Amino acid sequence: MSWIIAIVMRLAGLAGVSLSPFAAGALFAGGLAVVAGGAAIAGGAHLYNAGFSSADAKCEAAQVAAQNAQLQARLAEKDRQLVFANALQQRDAKRAAAAEAQIQSNQGAIDATPANTNKCFTRDMSRRVRGVR
Repeated sequence: MSWIIAIVMRLAGLAGVSLSPFAAGALFAGGLAVVAGGAAIAGGAHLYNAGFSSADAKCEAAQVAAQNAQLQARLAEKDRQLVFANALQQRDAKRAAAAEAQIQSNQGAIDATPANTNKCFTRDMSRRVRGVR
């Protein structure tokens, strides 16, 4: 420690200031206290910023998790709607196939019906139609 006081006294002498060994030690201790205090303040600021960043990251993570849950719920709803739409499409395809088969059956019955050479009703047919209500 004495060599530090000697260095401080010599530097003060170069600047034209005469210091006692006690004053040089006090000056060195004061400078050391300022450096240590500055380092403590810088460390405290760093810890404050790190804590603030951590809290901000936690808040953002919670927000992202909530958005993720909402998107998963929407995706599940869309999947349910897709399954329902596919079921409707399959049902409609079956109904269309059944309708097409019925149309083919009806067309076959139409084609199998013999041609009627009579263009008009006979008197007997007219009486039968008149009685239908």
